[in-house]
Amino acid sequence: MKKGLLTLILLGFVKLFAFGQDTIYSIAYNFPQPNSNFEDRDTSNYFYVDTNQLNNIWQIGNPSKSFFDIAYSAPLALLTDTINTYPVNNVSSFELVIRSDDATHISFWHKINSDTLADGGIVEISSDGGVTWTNIVNAPQFTLENFYESSSIISSNSNKPGFSGTKEWTKSQILGYALNYVRFRFTFSSDNIETNKDGWMFDDFEFNCLGTGIESTVLSNKIRVFPNPNSTYLNIETENETIISRIKVFDLNGSLLFTTENSSILTSSLNNGMYILEVETNQGIVRRKIIKNAP
Repeated sequence: MKKGLLTLILLGFVKLFAFGQDTIYSIAYNFPQPNSNFEDRDTSNYFYVDTNQLNNIWQIGNPSKSFFDIAYSAPLALLTDTINTYPVNNVSSFELVIRSDDATHISFWHKINSDTLADGGIVEISSDGGVTWTNIVNAPQFTLENFYESSSIISSNSNKPGFSGTKEWTKSQILGYALNYVRFRFTFSSDNIETNKDGWMFDDFEFNCLGTGIESTVLSNKIRVFPNPNSTYLNIETENETIISRIKVFDLNGSLLFTTENSSILTSSLNNGMYILEVETNQGIVRRKIIKNAP
């Protein structure tokens, strides 16, 4: 598949983050990327458009339309044409590929202006290099926030579920785990009826890999966290020479929820789900995934 490069390193459009020492290895379009710098964990911030699609309308620029009049973080955004409304009978896609080694969080701000249930945008994933694609709402390995329902179909794209209608800026989020060259494809489509609407616009993509990190196996073996999963409390035990100085609990967005010096933590106030426990000791830091699972 021939693709055109949208390079975002200098545009301030993409943010690539790491929590602890787990990271996104790469964002690149080849599958797999040959001779890649997969260990270079601070670069390769690329989006690609499929130039085999006739009249692919994805562009990076300053939005200058009626509804799309400003980026979320001005001045630049990625959108279906920076000036013109979207044309009829159009299918336009952009893609990215991610390889990561732990819990991976992807978020983006987007805005849509389309003919409800006729024109709109879908998100699909492929784990086999683009041979087969699955709508992300039908991919059980991902947890989604602020996404479309499976009943919100787009008739111009074979009745696949997707975003449509008119919505102001919304932050949508995707959570997965250890993504092995997973492709993400964002496609906007329109039918044969002219609507004079603006389409789909994105800004502030963020990629975070959150997890246990690369740490000393010796130190990790000196710390016991139990019960895990837990329902109301969590205990942290260490060997005699390992002294805990502070314990932090983060959500999977990387937000600090609380800090304590107690080795027994009440978790009853936490919602069910996965969290990151960070234990600071006199010998270093250990991170563990913990699961709150109240009956």
